Amino acid sequence: MSEKGMLDWFSKRTEDSVRMGSRSHGIVVLDAVSELNLALKAMADGKKDVALKCLERLFLSEHEADRIEDKLCVEIVGGELSVQEREDLIHFVRQMDHIANWAKEAALYIQLILETRSEVPQDIWKANEKMSSEIMTAVKYLIKAIESLGSDSKETVKNIDAVNDQEMVVDILYFQNIKQAHLSDMDPRAIMLVRDLVHALEMTADICKTCADTITILLTSRRL
Repeated sequence: MSEKGMLDWFSKRTEDSVRMGSRSHGIVVLDAVSELNLALKAMADGKKDVALKCLERLFLSEHEADRIEDKLCVEIVGGELSVQEREDLIHFVRQMDHIANWAKEAALYIQLILETRSEVPQDIWKANEKMSSEIMTAVKYLIKAIESLGSDSKETVKNIDAVNDQEMVVDILYFQNIKQAHLSDMDPRAIMLVRDLVHALEMTADICKTCADTITILLTSRRL
């Protein structure tokens, strides 16, 4: 296979299960992040029952993302790739799955807040909803980068830059939301749970950037 082997393989075999599977994986990960956003919006609106339904769907999406990840890794190992190419692609798929894992982590803190009946002000829920909305946008750019990978490197780079921009936006919101939580009149337990929730959201955005960085490495190492 040539130096552009993996991306050639990725682009020419458009019906190949790995390429289609990577896109499907990204969409399921987006489903998980979208449900997280809807759950936070429901909490901001005081609709706890609606939030719980969102969390249930999020957990199903995260489970489905795990299933696709496992299938993709099997496909990659069995494909016509060099050892390095396999490692690069498997690393990317696993990082992509970590986005759903951190979305689930954030969801568990929402569930804990509900189960412990911790009182969290509406403005704090809204601030975290905003944070999750920016993460959702980052995942959409990541999916676009996957779709253009191997066929339009300029478009891929454009979407990678957009993911990185979103990560910086989330970083700013992270410090604002942490500050807001500590300046609030919530009890210590609620502050701790909100802080962990905000941290999980920030990690979700960080992993989006890691995925984008991996795509950049794939592009530059193969001189595309």
